Amino acid sequence: MKKFLAILVLGLALTFSSNGISGEMNVFNQTIKLPKDITQGYKNAWSFCCNYDPKTRLTPDYAFKIVNKSDEHPVRLGEQSIRFEVRRGDCGVSSGGYNDCEARSERHELKADEHSFKGVTWHTYSLFLPNDLPIPGFDWNCMGQFHFDGDGAPAFQWDVEYVGYELKRRTSCNLPENKNKGCSVDNPGNHRQTVIKKKDLLGKWYDHIFNVKWSLKQDGYLKHWINGKLVYHYQGSNLTPGEEVSFQFGIYRGFLNSTPKEATHVAYYDEIRYAKKSCKKLKLEDLGYSCDELESQKISKIDTIEKDNYLAIIKSKDDAKYILKVSGASKELAGKKGLKKCKESGKTACYVHYVSAKSQY
Repeated sequence: MKKFLAILVLGLALTFSSNGISGEMNVFNQTIKLPKDITQGYKNAWSFCCNYDPKTRLTPDYAFKIVNKSDEHPVRLGEQSIRFEVRRGDCGVSSGGYNDCEARSERHELKADEHSFKGVTWHTYSLFLPNDLPIPGFDWNCMGQFHFDGDGAPAFQWDVEYVGYELKRRTSCNLPENKNKGCSVDNPGNHRQTVIKKKDLLGKWYDHIFNVKWSLKQDGYLKHWINGKLVYHYQGSNLTPGEEVSFQFGIYRGFLNSTPKEATHVAYYDEIRYAKKSCKKLKLEDLGYSCDELESQKISKIDTIEKDNYLAIIKSKDDAKYILKVSGASKELAGKKGLKKCKESGKTACYVHYVSAKSQY
């Protein structure tokens, strides 16, 4: 009965919000249900993160709302979609005590309360970004992520960057040798890739389809299709030992000192689907896709966690023209390997000119 009342209260808040009446809503520690017009396959139990007023526990009612095609909102399929909005100052304390304000971040996200992605899974979401979306001026601007329930970095997230819609893989952050260390997407072993160019990003719907095998071993993978075309394929470990992974969507951004005082982001999501094992369970025909055609696609380069992430440049004081490039798993190992090869080639006075992490670009 309590859960029913909580859902009812949320529904009323969203109704008022959809009619343009500004106010607040109570979604603190509530189970949120979304219409079948928007999502399918999940248990349809979602939780909100993280903008709660520390005193009242209330959230701005524009944070997210169900909107209708009849009111001229963008809708991918059917009659409804879900609209997110983040304004400056939209940070607060989560139900678990995490403070986005202290982390210089602002967000309105929904997280699937289905924490146990295991084996092979399939996921979709459709995303529409308005033409007036501000892009520069933020440290990050995440719109979609597979996140662990601990302190580990998201295995995969998708950010709106100055180059466009960018996939960021940080699976190497969660390897045992990197655990509990400061780790960004630009650290060796991680990867970033623009999957939609900036000039093409705004003012239209994009359908994102994912096929994932969740594994601590090298048989794990993630494949990403956009509008029916395979744009990315990762092969390797994609889990963190002892942690579970869930899907989050909405708007999550980091602000800078240079971020404008007024900068509002709006994003629309629709067709959020989930299935275990089989693509056919997603029922993609209504979106215009065939599972057989999707699964038949191959990509020229598969992304992996490269072990030899450092490059050493070796030179010889006795031969000004001699240059040797050697890769290694660390700066020290790359340098040692290079010096050994230099000496084995018959050169003398070998030395390490410099060692650096390999560029992703």
